[in-house]
Amino acid sequence: MDKKTVTTISYLSRLKIDGEKEEKITNDLENIIKFVDQLNDIDTSDIEPLTNPLEKTAKTRDDIVTADNLKKELLEIAPSSNEDYFLVPRVVE
Repeated sequence: MDKKTVTTISYLSRLKIDGEKEEKITNDLENIIKFVDQLNDIDTSDIEPLTNPLEKTAKTRDDIVTADNLKKELLEIAPSSNEDYFLVPRVVE
């Protein structure tokens, strides 16, 4: 990645880059390219290609309730409540 490439990218993306930030952006783009280039090192020979990402189904788990229902206890200690709700003063007339 060189300054000419960064200048071309900034022109094509219609971004104005300050001269003092150009060096940092050049280094950042180089680091991004190196990071993405690591994907070439991964062995994918045993992985079937997908023609559509929706071919895979989402892993699911059983929906198990783990929390206690504290409705009655909370309504009992509320300043004002009925059988199912907290009662609050009216704020809109």
